[in-house]
Amino acid sequence: MDKLGWLPIGFVGLIIIMVLTNWISTIRLRKKLAKAWEGKPFFIKNDSEESLVETMLLASTLQPTDSQVDGQTWHDLDMHRVFDQLNYTQSSIGAEALYQKMRLINFQPDASLQELEDFFEHHPDLRLKVQVVMNQLGKKNHNMARSIVANPGKQDSRIYLSLYLFLACLPVLSLFFLPFFQIQAMSVLIASVTFNIIFSSIRNWSNKMRLDQVSYLVRIFASAEKLSRLALPKQEAFKQAVQPFKKTKVISSILQSPTGSSEMEIILIYLNFLFLIPQIAQIYIYQQVRTHQKEAQETINLLGELEVAISLLRHKRDGNLVCHPNFKEEAGIKGKGIYHPLLADPVANDVTFEKNMVISGDNASGKSTYLKMVAINCILAQGLGFAYGDSLELSYGHVMTSMDVSDDIEVGDSYFITESKTILRMIESLEKSGFHYFFIDELFKGTNTIERIGSGLGIVRWLSRHDCLYMISSHDIELVAASGAVNDNYHFDSRYVDGKIVFDYQIKQGAAVTKNAVNTLKSLHFPSEITQTSQELIGQYEKTGKWSLNRMLSDKEEGC
Repeated sequence: MDKLGWLPIGFVGLIIIMVLTNWISTIRLRKKLAKAWEGKPFFIKNDSEESLVETMLLASTLQPTDSQVDGQTWHDLDMHRVFDQLNYTQSSIGAEALYQKMRLINFQPDASLQELEDFFEHHPDLRLKVQVVMNQLGKKNHNMARSIVANPGKQDSRIYLSLYLFLACLPVLSLFFLPFFQIQAMSVLIASVTFNIIFSSIRNWSNKMRLDQVSYLVRIFASAEKLSRLALPKQEAFKQAVQPFKKTKVISSILQSPTGSSEMEIILIYLNFLFLIPQIAQIYIYQQVRTHQKEAQETINLLGELEVAISLLRHKRDGNLVCHPNFKEEAGIKGKGIYHPLLADPVANDVTFEKNMVISGDNASGKSTYLKMVAINCILAQGLGFAYGDSLELSYGHVMTSMDVSDDIEVGDSYFITESKTILRMIESLEKSGFHYFFIDELFKGTNTIERIGSGLGIVRWLSRHDCLYMISSHDIELVAASGAVNDNYHFDSRYVDGKIVFDYQIKQGAAVTKNAVNTLKSLHFPSEITQTSQELIGQYEKTGKWSLNRMLSDKEEGC
């Protein structure tokens, strides 16, 4: 056998090396994921929030949704940090599904997620196999998989598919004819390899974004085909959904975008060029998705559900005290031992939010944290079916907040105008069907005292007559006292002990009876003249209802 005759054998050897390398990589990955499940650090790239928002907005137009957590509420509650804390997904499909469940909420019970969690808790071997497959699918920002499935276009390119398949087969065929027709086969081999690499490079350069997106979609279907062989819940649904895309496994193993995550990446990229894999995949996938759009969407949904269930199961294994909420018909929220998930050492509180509430209290005593705690758990209970605490009972409802408000320099809005707009969006949202929960931190703190109290009382009176519950924090003693006719009053307090402010962070019934602003100044060692003057002025106001420095100035002049 001459030197050219060894080329077919070398080609077969390359395939064997690729298979062995992939097998070894999979074994390593299984070990890493198994250790990560027990708590060992395991790095995986996170999806950008822009990419997650993009897919969420698309999903909101494609699927029925009763409520959407808007951007202001998401920002106010720092919900992306909550998402990061929950997110143990291995693929972008899983991360997108988790993000959507937290922002697109349906007002009806769904036990399927909890059933999946229970299944994976009792079948750790299958859970690990799913994680391996989804890790190999990996992360890709702006992957557009859901967008392609939603709008695959109408172009029919079967002629091009046949041409690309023929060009891709030429190098392989020429290799096997080398021992018999050396000159002719070698000529065809060189010509076909050269043409395919140049042609594929040009096509990839001119159409790189779409080819990358198709690459991820192909690997999604290939991943689903692998999982359809496992004895998972909804296995039959998996098989039916992925059936039209089973051929993708032939090309997915070498279809590769440069990510730097695989030892075989360079070889795979060259094989992509040589065999026109991206071009073939693009035409094939678009044809199949056009014909089987429903099955393609179901495939993505099923993959996302698996990852969300595994991610939540892993989070709950960290020892967090969580409960499964009970949903009721009567409006309101009632909970025991509820806490804020983002605090390192949270203080649990009971919740009785079945009437409108105004919460007063000292600075830094826990008012804002309490509002956020209730709102976050209300969202998680409805979207993901769990809450942080001993127990939670609630009715379904839209959740909206006005907390972390700032002036908008670009638009030219002052703090008060921006704050007013966030309140107005709440008022306008009442046009939607369904109950509403409103959480407002420091109502109208961007304007003067008189107008703040007047406008605030106007708001609470109006809201009290509509289909909603409001929870409002306030420092204004007058607003708290005057609003008692339409809501319940609660408070947080503090004690001044040995020059320090001490908080217990426990909510209590009734309006606040303590004030800690001056004591805070003392604890920070402000000049005593400032703190004494402040205390005298406060005492003067409490007696007369007026503020004035004239008397103090007169006393000072007489002393001189």
